Amino acid sequence: MVEDNDSDAQLYAAMLQELQADTVDNPTATPTEVERVTSLEPGLAELTDREQTYDAVLLDLNLPDSTGLETVDRVVDADSDVAIVVLTSVGDQQLGTEAVDKGAQDFLIKDHVTPRVLAKTVTYAQTRKAQTKQIERQRNELSVLNWLIRHEIRNDASIILGWASALEADSPSEQRSLDRIEDASNHIVTLTESVGELISTLEDERTELDVVQLGAVLDAEVTHFRENYESASVSLTGDASDASVKANQFLGTVLRNVLLNAVDHNDTNTPSIEIDVHHSTAGDTDAETTTIEGDAEQEYVWVDIADNGPGIPAETKASVIEKAYSGDADGTGIGLYLVNKFMQQYDGEIRIEDNSPRGTVVRLGFVPAVRA
Repeated sequence: MVEDNDSDAQLYAAMLQELQADTVDNPTATPTEVERVTSLEPGLAELTDREQTYDAVLLDLNLPDSTGLETVDRVVDADSDVAIVVLTSVGDQQLGTEAVDKGAQDFLIKDHVTPRVLAKTVTYAQTRKAQTKQIERQRNELSVLNWLIRHEIRNDASIILGWASALEADSPSEQRSLDRIEDASNHIVTLTESVGELISTLEDERTELDVVQLGAVLDAEVTHFRENYESASVSLTGDASDASVKANQFLGTVLRNVLLNAVDHNDTNTPSIEIDVHHSTAGDTDAETTTIEGDAEQEYVWVDIADNGPGIPAETKASVIEKAYSGDADGTGIGLYLVNKFMQQYDGEIRIEDNSPRGTVVRLGFVPAVRA
């Protein structure tokens, strides 16, 4: 606790001890040791002392040797792992909010502190800090993965391309095989070049959208899919040639993941995939439009991708678009999670429905960029 006011410091320490002593209302309370200093410099010395670690800091922003947000900056610099709860006066709520933006986990208004509020705030601050550190670790791991993909995998794909280009086919069959090797290698190189941008896009809640020609992207993905999955039957109905939607360069990734999901989880000898493109109009009675703010209806360009697989149980329909879910034994399925993530960024919709007589329909609703 970094607090220069003796009465306030004694009050907060007593509050923490009071709640710990209440074994009826707080039976799971763990012992809390509170060390108190009256200014920032000795507090920083405590935090940088490697023989003593602290879980949380109660930090007054008006100290004899430091005031305002600079106080938060210095604590964060001294110990990036400690949770910080800022103490502010009644008129300093905005300062508390700004302190959170600077790296504190929460703030308390001194006149409104109670034993339970204090204990919960400190506990939640530690939880938030742990979550933040986990996110930072995941981002570091993504950076390593980004480097690995963009360098190691791309280099190997380039080697494959080089060797394939030096080979000469002796028959049309061999030429088709070489063409597929080159196409697949080129596709790998293209993906590795965009993986960094893909990671950045997934991390952002909002991303800049462009006008994208749905028909051209859909045709390219269907063509590529047919070349790689000759045993699957793919049909495309509806007219997407004039459909322009709000999306970005990863629209193909969205469509590709739904198609791959349809064939990867198919239990038939001949997977059948039917793609239908159609537009919704205001006043449709089959749930083709969605009510948004102001009771207005958002019109969509729908891409319905239906398969003849085993279908998805009703109780897991919502789970299949969550990152943690996978129907695979190895638990690695994230395709529909990626689809859902991008559809949220596109301000669109994804719906999982039953196909008839069996299978699943994944419905993607895109916001039209230009009215048809």
